[in-house]
Amino acid sequence: MKRTEKTLNPREIRHRLGLNQQEFWGRIGVTQSGGSRYESGRAMPKPVQELLRLVHVDQIDVRKITGGDFQVISYLKSRDPALYKRLRQEAQTSSSLGSGSKRARSR
Repeated sequence: MKRTEKTLNPREIRHRLGLNQQEFWGRIGVTQSGGSRYESGRAMPKPVQELLRLVHVDQIDVRKITGGDFQVISYLKSRDPALYKRLRQEAQTSSSLGSGSKRARSR
């Protein structure tokens, strides 16, 4: 699914991942019954949409993110924007190569 895609279809994503409703919705703090309502067409609040995208589309384990991570990012962006941009581009390139690349194994 493309990041630019505006509307997320939670049922389609859940089926693609092979998860039941409790597993899928529980990972973002939504009850199974609430998730079922969203899958049936009820409007999903923007924060829930963003969590769904981060956790199930971008595959980010949000439980591992800390306030310190955001402080480092903010500090780097303000102190050395060029370095931040370069590191971000390298990280995107590295992740698109996959974990089987020589570069990923050598680190």
